[in-house]
Amino acid sequence: MPGEIENAARSMMSSPQGLKIIKGLDKYNAAMNTEGGRQLIAMMADRGGDALKNAAQFAMNAPKDPGRALLQNLLSSKDGAALAAKAIEVMGV
Repeated sequence: MPGEIENAARSMMSSPQGLKIIKGLDKYNAAMNTEGGRQLIAMMADRGGDALKNAAQFAMNAPKDPGRALLQNLLSSKDGAALAAKAIEVMGV
């Protein structure tokens, strides 16, 4: 089994899509290693995680546009809005 996993990983890393994913992870990892990234992680570990969970549960029950429902719900709470603002700041979106 380990051989199969290693072969799959090598195959992914040698494909253009795999390299794009790896570069994205590198960018994400670099962002999380900044002061702002550490603040974002701390926010998510605190009440921000609850805000995300509540927004996701709300989106699961949305009759349509679950992405829009998730964001609207997330941004409607103080903790969720702060979390989203920090994520935008850290990721430079």
